[in-house]
Amino acid sequence: MKKTLSAVVGRVKRYLGSSTSESEEGGRDAGPDLYECRGCGEVFISRPSECSNCENDDFANVGKFR
Repeated sequence: MKKTLSAVVGRVKRYLGSSTSESEEGGRDAGPDLYECRGCGEVFISRPSECSNCENDDFANVGKFR
């Protein structure tokens, strides 16, 4: 009985984690953008006005936070 219950719970978790609207909209947003300081390589979750490490203001978008 416990084995069946855990299998059902696993299926429900997988179902809730991936909705059908994902395929229709091209996928869910993975999270906020990550920005890397071109001066020192420090990575930030949101784009700051200047790097807190080296005070550079040049950033590259390097992907999404997951």
